[in-house]
Formats: sequence, C-alpha cells, structure tokens
Amino acid sequence: MSLTRCGDCGVPRLISLMHRWRDDGILESRMGAARGVFIERDAFTGTLDGIEEALGVPIDHIVIDAKRRDAKLYVDDIVSGLMGKVARLGPLRRLGYMMMIQQAAAIGLAKARVLEYEPGKKFTGMARPAYHPVLFVGDVCGAFESFERMRARPHYGVVGETLYIELHADESLPGEDRLELERTPEVAARAVYERCASCGVPRRMMELRWALREGKIYDRNTGEWIIYIDVEGLNTILRELERELGETIPGLVADHAFGYYRGLLERSATAGFSDLSFLTARGLGVPEVERPTAEQLAAGVDIRNAFNAPMVAGMVAAVCGGAKPEYGWDIPEPGIVKVKVG
Repeated sequence: MSLTRCGDCGVPRLISLMHRWRDDGILESRMGAARGVFIERDAFTGTLDGIEEALGVPIDHIVIDAKRRDAKLYVDDIVSGLMGKVARLGPLRRLGYMMMIQQAAAIGLAKARVLEYEPGKKFTGMARPAYHPVLFVGDVCGAFESFERMRARPHYGVVGETLYIELHADESLPGEDRLELERTPEVAARAVYERCASCGVPRRMMELRWALREGKIYDRNTGEWIIYIDVEGLNTILRELERELGETIPGLVADHAFGYYRGLLERSATAGFSDLSFLTARGLGVPEVERPTAEQLAAGVDIRNAFNAPMVAGMVAAVCGGAKPEYGWDIPEPGIVKVKVG
C-alpha cells in the first residue's frame, strides 16, 4: 500500500506528488499550475444534464469542444519537460496514454483501457465507468491532441454501462481560434488546513476513499462519487453554454447546485456539510466565516477565490439557508463572490 498511497492518510501518492494545496485556498497541479477542485460528480454533470433538459436543445458539441481544449492543456501540464518528450516518442507513446489512464483513475474520472492504437492515426478505447460520457470523450480527444500534436474526429457510444470511443486523426479540423480558457481571478486569502505530516495533503481528504481499481473516489460520509476536475475547463464549458444558449444559464447552474447539495445535506444528516469548511478543503473557495449567522448571511458572506460564482452561491445557500431560502450573489471585485441568503 505504501508504494501507491500515503501510509499515514491513505491518499494516493499521485495526488500529493502532482497537486498542491496553496495557503490562499487554490488547489493546483504542480507541473503547470492548472487549478482544480474536488467536487461531487453529480453536482457538475447533473448541471449539464439539467441545462440540456431545461432548454430542450442538445449541448454535446459545445461540451466536447470545450472539454477537449481544456484536457489538451491539462495533459500538456502533466506530461511536460523531459518526461513529455520521452512520452511522445512514437514507440513509447502508448505508455503515455497508459500514464493518463492511471491519472484518470486517481482523480475519479474513469476506469479506462486502450483497445487499439496506431500512432498519429487512430485510437480506440473503452471506459467503465466514466464520470460522464460526453465529458470523457472531450478528455480523450484532448489527450490524443496533446500526444499526437493533431486534432481527432471522435465517434462514441454507450453499450450498457460501457463507453466506447474511437478517434481518427483529421488534419482538416479547424484550429484553435474559438475557445479561450476561463481563468479565475485570484486574491489574497488565508486557508487553514490541518495537513498530513507525511505527504502534506489536508487531513480532511481522509473523508474521501480512493477506489483505484474502480476509477472512482467516494465520499465516506455520503457515499457520493467525487471527481477532481480542472476549473478552467469547467468554467469554459459553462461560459460557452451561456454564450450560445443565453443569460439564464448562471441561474440554472446555481439552482441545480442548491437543489443537489440541499438534498445531499438532508440525506446525509449534515455529515461533512455542517458548515462551509468543506469549500476550503476541496479547493472550492475560502469563506470569510465558516459558520455565518443569519445577520451575516443577510448582509452577504464573502467567498474568496471561489471556483465558480453560481455554483458556490448554490452551495452556500444549501448549507446555510434552510429548505427554501431566497439567495443571490454578486462579485464586488475580481476573485471575491459575495453570497446573500435571506
């Protein structure tokens, strides 16, 4: 166990080796400083499904395109320097994909396998489970683009619980003019962690259980599937949806987050959600007050370095506001989200 996990807290060594929890609450990759968060799978993927259902229009093409671009840069970060040059050599490229499959399992995205691979031409794989079929297709497209240095046209389908993906290199696909990743502004903040003495990861991560053979992470308190996802990609997807589908998107995102976390709170008897400290441990943001009073909530509670304003607003309202609160948010300055709950 000690070869793959910290002997003290049990968190996989891949997590502590490739990510850091900064003192201002930002959780980032050590290689390229891409920001990420640990979040319930259904809190994010359910948002996308809810948007598609509410608007009655397909959004797969938007989601794949945004996630592909984000995943490409994430893999560029992870597989960089001398290691990246070696992993992209023709005879060794398959090993690069195997390394990313291991990484996907460690961050709860999928248990994947390569079925067929021709360097620079074709990639066929499967995943069971995958945290979200369309999002994972974007992830695989981005990894292919990072390793092969060319775009791919995806074909995919779900049979039972298994996702099958086939990529073919396609030099006719357009360049990268359309998408710009949505970076979150950063401000000074003070995040307080009790860290593992061995690996430095916040000890609150011990509330999560890494099932590496399943490609999943579980919350020990609620049993929910947890994923680690890149913040820039998440925000880019939601921004693109708002651009193409209208200004109702932030409200839909906030309401889904509220409904999801309120239901989770009621089912789990507040385990892990008795206050706002869970935000800091998971890289979601740093609340100025972890247990705000009704007066503080009415005046507005600042969340510094929030990963996404609507989702954080919904989370705060769910944890602090009761069953049917009135709530809203604004951004008094970049990097701070003020959430008001009536």
